[in-house]
Amino acid sequence: MKLIFSLFFLCSFFYAAAAAPDASKNIPLKEHPRPGFQRNTFQNLNGTWHFRTDKNNAGVRQHWQNQPESFNRQILVPFSWASPKSGIKEPDVHYGWYTREFTLDDELSTYEGETYLVFMASDFHTTVWLNGHKVGEHRGGYTPFDFNIQPYLQPGKNRLVVRVEDRDLDDRPSGKQYYGNARGIWQTVYLEKRPDIFIKQVHFFPDIDKKQVTVRVTLSRKAETDWPFTLTGENNNLHLKGVIPASDATAQFTLPVKNILLWELSNPFLYNVIVTAGKGKQTDEIHTYFGMRKISSVKIPGEDFWYVALNNKPIYLRLTLDQSYHPEGFYTFPSDNFMKNEIKRAKALGLNGLRIHIKAEIPRKLYWADKLGLLIMEDIPNFWGPPTPEAKKNWEELAVAEINRDFNHPSIFSWVLFNETWGLFSGKGNNRKYTPATQQWVADWYHKAKEMDPTRLVEDNSPCNYDHVVTDLNTWHAYLPARQWSDFLDNIVAKTFPGSTFNYINGHKQGKVPMLNSECGAVWGYAGSTGDIDLTWEYHVMMNEFRRRPKIAGFLFTEFHDVINEWNGYYRFDRSKKIFGLSDLVPGMSMRDFHSSYYVIPGKDFYQIYKAGQKVTIPVTASSVTTKRMEQATINWYIKGYSPTGKVIEGESGTMPAVIKPFEAVPQENITTSLPENLASGMLVTLLKDENGNVIQRNFLPFRATGTKLPANTVAVPPSQFSKADWSIKYRKPQEGEKVWGMGTGYFEYQFKVPADLNLDNVTGAVFRCEVASRFPQSKYLEDGDAENIGMTIVTEKGTDPGYGQNSYPQTDVKKHPGTFSISIDGKPLNQILLEDDPADHRGMLSWMNQKPGDKWGDNTGKKWMLDEAGSYGYLISAGLSLDEVKEAVKKGFITIRLTSEKGGLSIYGAESGEYPVDPQIEFLTKE
Repeated sequence: MKLIFSLFFLCSFFYAAAAAPDASKNIPLKEHPRPGFQRNTFQNLNGTWHFRTDKNNAGVRQHWQNQPESFNRQILVPFSWASPKSGIKEPDVHYGWYTREFTLDDELSTYEGETYLVFMASDFHTTVWLNGHKVGEHRGGYTPFDFNIQPYLQPGKNRLVVRVEDRDLDDRPSGKQYYGNARGIWQTVYLEKRPDIFIKQVHFFPDIDKKQVTVRVTLSRKAETDWPFTLTGENNNLHLKGVIPASDATAQFTLPVKNILLWELSNPFLYNVIVTAGKGKQTDEIHTYFGMRKISSVKIPGEDFWYVALNNKPIYLRLTLDQSYHPEGFYTFPSDNFMKNEIKRAKALGLNGLRIHIKAEIPRKLYWADKLGLLIMEDIPNFWGPPTPEAKKNWEELAVAEINRDFNHPSIFSWVLFNETWGLFSGKGNNRKYTPATQQWVADWYHKAKEMDPTRLVEDNSPCNYDHVVTDLNTWHAYLPARQWSDFLDNIVAKTFPGSTFNYINGHKQGKVPMLNSECGAVWGYAGSTGDIDLTWEYHVMMNEFRRRPKIAGFLFTEFHDVINEWNGYYRFDRSKKIFGLSDLVPGMSMRDFHSSYYVIPGKDFYQIYKAGQKVTIPVTASSVTTKRMEQATINWYIKGYSPTGKVIEGESGTMPAVIKPFEAVPQENITTSLPENLASGMLVTLLKDENGNVIQRNFLPFRATGTKLPANTVAVPPSQFSKADWSIKYRKPQEGEKVWGMGTGYFEYQFKVPADLNLDNVTGAVFRCEVASRFPQSKYLEDGDAENIGMTIVTEKGTDPGYGQNSYPQTDVKKHPGTFSISIDGKPLNQILLEDDPADHRGMLSWMNQKPGDKWGDNTGKKWMLDEAGSYGYLISAGLSLDEVKEAVKKGFITIRLTSEKGGLSIYGAESGEYPVDPQIEFLTKE
């Protein structure tokens, strides 16, 4: 939003110290930005600076560096000037100028040495002046850079001017900045003191097998004499004294680690140490840390597949794609506590890792992953191509800088060099190719990355085109409707073995490496994307199918949080919670049950239709993806569901022993049971229990049951067979009439015929029942024309609306859409009811079961996968009718029920939609 300044302000603006903002009073992200590389001296320059946009790139020509008084806007550093949090919010500006004054604080003033100005990240071409002198410039957008400003300092106040150019060029790494540009300064800016010769970097190479750690230290330059080096533990007994020879700026030391404490997910111990280099006043001191952990891949004993291993133990990867964006700050998070909570949010889901998606992550977020115990797969941001010499140069500089910056984070287990071959294609149209020359360049960088960092796994390219070249992880992407996963995964498993060319390009072959998914979900599996839908149904089916095939060493769900036009996150973009409804279906159940190391899978798929009263035999599988054995485990099971009137029906139950084997999916004893005669929909619930009776994992198989009859003297009408309707906005009959809704205010009216054989002498009254909800005024229905096809990179105003996608029906979350409606009988008001929301989550199972399938996996008949208000459901309500009202109706032969929305719209569900197998109905109550 453009700021409007009054004429008076423009004419009388004076850049006096008194008028300048006091940046010290408003310092976001106050903490040291690199807990793993921290000097004692630290002065944070975040806060309010003055700013000026340079839309015509005139600033250099007009010497704006000498005119800071013309910078008449304020910006909150370190937030991108494109972001709302900055206070500027101008994404289309490619040149920006900053200025502020600073005075060295007491700590920096008293320390010996040189003063350095450090930018943790500024995108892309940054030029710095201090007190009118040009200090230097830097090109790059994601990693730290610094300038020695000692020659330009003056006593007291100093004037800093910064110009940043950030044009959108295809040869610059930018990742997914179409979600929000990281223009200009987007990480902390600070000052620190360093001696003449200082520690440039220190890297730790832990070796848990030899119980030692190797320390590689690099100085800013060679010393003229041997240079002392020390390492002292802070929460440990580590101690080392050594010398860096005068002949080299780099030295390596190895020291034993006694009574080793491993960095593990359940106990992520960090060795805090202080390293020093130098003599006397020329000593540089760095506070840092490392974790004693080993990342490798191991063959599963007795099997023909490999897993990623943490500390020599195979670990099933439960990952999610983290776009790592914030709605107000874009690339930059508002606080350190927010970053800490990101890690906590992932762990709360039962996940063990994040893939930071084509972004060099902010170091403090990585610190919290280290501290709290969460694995990180970190991408190198891509350029968008083609792979020109300049594009390669920019990417190579970033890759080296990112790997060096983040080397000591024990949470990072792999580097992903490229994603989906983005930036690697040459040519256009039919001539667009991932050429052998570019493949070789990628292969060379795989080997260079391994040489730089032998402690981690390296992936050449996280592919959606089956085009690996050489990699430590044989990964693949797939976005599919739930019903396609089984056949697709069978194909993946069958084609995965050492020497196979599947998923590799140009004759390259699979090695003895783990095979796992690195992006999955339903979002792009439906025509035009799913938009905002209940993710749990599709997720549930997908997790069942993954766990049937333990050869697949893990999954990576897209995604951690919603972002802009993608609504498939576990959390909303603002990180508020989505509501999945699992605990209402099975007490205690949550998303964590889908991520358990031990996993029971009842049934073959989610689209079972049985006959009420039928004896059914249901297969059960128990999957384990851990070396830990669970002896004397049992599987408790029970049948539970609803009758056609919405009454809870409980069927048979039982217990059977569980046969669990590490890294196998073992068929169990079948469950055979007779379904209740009056069951119309239900679930087979399984509870896996350990020897002490503790529930380890919960699961269920939903099903429909046919042939169930309504109780005697009960009359039902499908929701689409209303006799009258009138709505202020509009009404529709989705799901082929299994559901109806009206938006705004209005009504549906139904006529229920009185049964001809009804004996009025036995009638005591009647009850009306139906499943209803409010109806959110979903924007795709509020204008003429088709709903928007929201493609992957299409970020339009409509695309950012959760209700606009052609398949969308927004997932239940903490934001409610309440409504009120009233029931009247033959024109007489009967009842007024508050409707809490217009929900869609796993409870709307019938609305999932009635969805029409598209093509089977592998077919190409053109039958699209589409969704029609999937997962939507309502609340079962009832209203009593008095005997007098019934008698009056009997005279006419029918009862007229009008359901009127007074606020919030109205949805009415039928027997094959929503949560309950209930059509709108009236049951006449009798004495018998």
